[in-house]
Formats: sequence, C-alpha cells, structure tokens
Amino acid sequence: MSTSTRTFSDGQPFIGLDIGGSCVKLVLVERVGHVSDASTARLEHPLAAVIRDPSKSNYLGTEWGAKNAIRKLEWFGDSEHERAVYALWFLAPDFIGFAKQVKVDRELKPTPKIRVSATGGGALRLRAEIEEMLGVELLIVDELKALTSGWRVDAESLAESDGPVEYPALVCNVGTGVSLVSVGAAHSEYERVSGSGIGGATFWGLVQRLTLFTSFGDAVTAAKQSGDPGQADTLVGDIYGVDTSKAIGMPADLVAGFLGKLSAGKATDADVVAALLRMVTSNLGQLAVFQARLMGVNEVWFTGGFVLCVGEKQEDSAGRIV
Repeated sequence: MSTSTRTFSDGQPFIGLDIGGSCVKLVLVERVGHVSDASTARLEHPLAAVIRDPSKSNYLGTEWGAKNAIRKLEWFGDSEHERAVYALWFLAPDFIGFAKQVKVDRELKPTPKIRVSATGGGALRLRAEIEEMLGVELLIVDELKALTSGWRVDAESLAESDGPVEYPALVCNVGTGVSLVSVGAAHSEYERVSGSGIGGATFWGLVQRLTLFTSFGDAVTAAKQSGDPGQADTLVGDIYGVDTSKAIGMPADLVAGFLGKLSAGKATDADVVAALLRMVTSNLGQLAVFQARLMGVNEVWFTGGFVLCVGEKQEDSAGRIV
C-alpha cells in the first residue's frame, strides 16, 4: 500500500479526501487568478468541479455543507501567492452514489487520472472502488498525521493575532467517536493519549432512535431554537427542590441524571435532542479537562465534523440558514 510523501513546494493544486464513519470531507486547494504555468493551473476534473460549486450538483444527498476562503498558506511553500481553499462535507452513506455520479461525468467528458491524498477508514476499505469510480490514484495519509497537520495550519494562522501556540497542545477531535491527541512542536510529534466511543455517532444514533427527526441539521436546529434539555434530564432541583438545592450549595439546574425524565413523556423531540447534545458534550468536556490536567496544559483545541456541525449555523432540509 503506497502512502503519501508529497510536499507542496511545487505549488500544484491538490485534493484531500477523508472518509470517516459518519461524514465524508473533501478539500481542494489551488492558485487564485491567472496562472501561466500549467502545472499550477486549476484542476479540470469532475471531482474538482463539484468541490468548487456543490450547489450545482445532485450528488450529495439531503445533507451537506461547504465553505471556501482565499488564504496565503505558508506551508504550501509559496507564501507570496494566495490560494483558493474549497471544503465540502456530506454524509458517509451518500458517498457511493456521489462516486458513481462522478464516474458518469468522467465517462461523458474523459479526463486524466489525478492524485488525491486520502485518509480515514473508508479510504482504506473502499480504496479500489474509489480509484475506479472517481478516476484517481489515492495517496494514503496516516489519519493522526492528517489531523495534526491540518490543526497546525489553523493554529499557526491564529497565532498571528492570539499569540504563539503553547506546546504540547491537546487536540480533541470529535467525529464518529472522540480522540484526544497530544501534539508537540515538531511535526512528527503527536500521540493519541485518550479517547471515547461516545461521540457524534452516539448522538445521531440516539436521535434517530428516540425522536422522529431524520435530518441531522433539522434536529440540531430544533434543539437550538426550542429545545429545553431540562424537560428530559433529571435535575438536582427535581430531587431536592429549588430552595433545598440552594441550601446544600448545588445549582437547581445541575444535571443529576441524563434523560432521567424521558419516560414521563413530557419532553418534545427538540427537548430530547437538546438533552442528548448536553450529554455527549458534557462527557467529552470532562474527558478533555481531565486529560489537560494530566498533561499540565491550559488550553484544549476542539475540532472534527461533530464540532463543526453543532457549533455553527445550520442549514435545515429546506435550505434555510438558521
């Protein structure tokens, strides 16, 4: 199995692919504006086209998200020129349909095979199918290396305004599950030090089992707009009463038992989703704090598909941004 050893000092455009247990993530980086050198020109390939403008595609199923930015990337080996960075994510179950449609487009307009740097369990498991359908050669990248390298790009750009990054750094990556990674100053210094199986997949699996929501975005939007987790969780005030809770020095709204009032039947679906969000995030927050104390660090960096999807503005199934 070949692995990626490519550097980007040549300035060539490139595509990165991460097929996780829950989501597929794609990124395209290329030069901005007129480029005379063909080796650094934009990629002419159906895969690149859909990453640039996913709104014109019917490949992506019902739930997807996209971002783009213009940035100078020091690590690209050419800090003088700006790069267009396009990012796209969609649900992992939709990947095969997506790949088949790209294959149809390639057959209608044949294009040369391109190289794509890939990581994640799905890239390994489906490697042959991906290469055949997408018309690419996959260069496999170690998952922790991809995670920490990507984190460094953002962390070092933030350092310009927020001050230098303190090492070792603790990165909490929340996707299907949770990985806590200690990152050293050197690019080769990283280690998974802890983790949890209670992550994004746990949240979404319970949402589908306990509510009528079929869209991740709709569920999170409803929880933010009208969800009251206290209708589903047993709180200290439910046990001691509000006044007695104050007397014993505990907040009345402190959770005593997650989902403890679910059987009462008073919680709406939005309330249940809000309670599940609180349960999952409380668990990963505790893990991160405990690990930070063990490492003697004062900051925890959170990243991953779950953090992105629940921490920012959501687009519901009707296409509304809320």
